[in-house]
Amino acid sequence: MNRAKFDPLRRGVSMALLAAGFASITEAAVVDTRNVDGDPAALLRDFIRLRTAPGGEPVMWRYAGILVGKPEGEMARPLTRIEGVSYTQATPRTDGSIDWQLEEVGYYCGLDDGLPLATLNNPFTGVEVKVAHYRSPQKLRFVGNRIEPGQPLPPGIEFRGEIRRLATVAGRVALTEDLYVRMPATPASETRPARPVRFANSMATFHAAQSDLAPQNSSKWTACEFSYTTLNSFAPWLGMEATPGVQDMRITGAKCRIDDRSALDGWLRARIAQDHPNFLR
Repeated sequence: MNRAKFDPLRRGVSMALLAAGFASITEAAVVDTRNVDGDPAALLRDFIRLRTAPGGEPVMWRYAGILVGKPEGEMARPLTRIEGVSYTQATPRTDGSIDWQLEEVGYYCGLDDGLPLATLNNPFTGVEVKVAHYRSPQKLRFVGNRIEPGQPLPPGIEFRGEIRRLATVAGRVALTEDLYVRMPATPASETRPARPVRFANSMATFHAAQSDLAPQNSSKWTACEFSYTTLNSFAPWLGMEATPGVQDMRITGAKCRIDDRSALDGWLRARIAQDHPNFLR
């Protein structure tokens, strides 16, 4: 999503091809027309292997990262650290699709001490804002390489989701879960100011050893790490809803067994137990 922009000023490439001779030009011009993603059913099977425990049991994901802000026309700046935990559960349907449920808790933390913030001095506005930590549910349906909302969306929201086979490199496999959402502008009400059009684009990449996805290993635990980035409109709590630009939650984490309490730092376990007593399993 919004990968690096096309650069028309690549004259050096053409000059290098001319210097290498006609044979090299011919080889470079050959286009590989294979379907990199492959069969959608096989892609979904591998994706679910990465995202679940054997037998489809629920799993825990422990993650951490940094929230970066980038107003239009300004340099990007890190704003906070992020610490979070999520639980996910896959439920197969008779038509081959998968119902997917996620619930997570996350905290925006100080860049230096890594502890949850109560307030943040927004460096872009100079205003002290109250930090809004999050507890977020999500329901999706995986249909081959498509991702659909798991429940009806409010009118006017545009949604597109897809699973892709990003790369197989040096014995490692990377699969992606990409969600693109456009939310329409809303007029002011008695309790809320007007909101411009907003975007929420999340791009998750799941990594594993290629050998772990072999059929003979289907009953074994598949170790999986993930990275996650967003191209979102600014969150309301930052006080920048009318500001053009993006915020990026740049996160990395790993799949853990649901009872692996060692994956949670003591302070995080205590804070979640205090704020959300019924969340931890």
